[in-house]
Amino acid sequence: MIDLHMHTKYSDGTDTCIELLKHLEEKGLDVVSITDHNTAQAYEELEKIDISKYYKGKIIPGIELNTKVLDIPIEILGYNIDYKIINKLVKEVYLPAERRNKLEAKCLFEKCIKRGLKIDKTCIERFDDSMFASKFIHNEIIKNEENKKFITEDAWKDVRIFYRKYMSSPKSELYVEIDNFVPDFETAANLVKKSGGLVFLPHIFEYRENSKKILDYILKNYNFDGIECYYTTFTEEQTQYLLNVCNKYKKFKSGGSDYHGKNKPNVDVGTGMGNLKIENDIIGDWETKKLT
Repeated sequence: MIDLHMHTKYSDGTDTCIELLKHLEEKGLDVVSITDHNTAQAYEELEKIDISKYYKGKIIPGIELNTKVLDIPIEILGYNIDYKIINKLVKEVYLPAERRNKLEAKCLFEKCIKRGLKIDKTCIERFDDSMFASKFIHNEIIKNEENKKFITEDAWKDVRIFYRKYMSSPKSELYVEIDNFVPDFETAANLVKKSGGLVFLPHIFEYRENSKKILDYILKNYNFDGIECYYTTFTEEQTQYLLNVCNKYKKFKSGGSDYHGKNKPNVDVGTGMGNLKIENDIIGDWETKKLT
């Protein structure tokens, strides 16, 4: 089995590299990729240790980059990257995570106050810039039951839905403009290409009602290499839809759990929420390009 989408403590995961390697070995995964957000620092650490002591499978160097399409925040995955090159390029283009978190939190806080949500007006003073703005402000919102009239039930219960449905949706009054936070699709994709990598679209159906609009726009306007067809939250119909798109447009295929350790306790490597089993052969046409 394979899993080409996971995170460590270097972004928003909780596992150290060694902890993750041991877990991958326990799960019997053959090919994996660590894809931290806007950094490939994990690979700098891996270079300094004997990986074979902890994990016997293959590792495809990877990264997940924040970008935008149609003013909607999305992500891309980069595989087979030269991690030293992309770490340098990312620093030239992206804001440090702490600075971005602080700016987004301030903007989202102001949007909430303007919209009339009942939240502690001093809460922003307690914001820890190592946190995601969406998680912090969402936690403040759900402290007051009166705010339920502003937020749908699914977004009230799940911060990820809150983020996609409100904070990252241009139609929402709580939308946080991202022009100053992340580069456009072409710029982000070029970072992957300059580092020798392949550009993939991850978890497209996580963008909810915007999913197919985003996918169609990217297919028509940008060059990229593949699509993450297998993902923790996908239905069989969604997976088949993406497999058909890959076949039609001659795109590579990948899949992953989006493991975050304790930050997503119901998602495990390899199996996701228990529904994943991604066979090795879906990446047979590209995974041998640059394996460590």
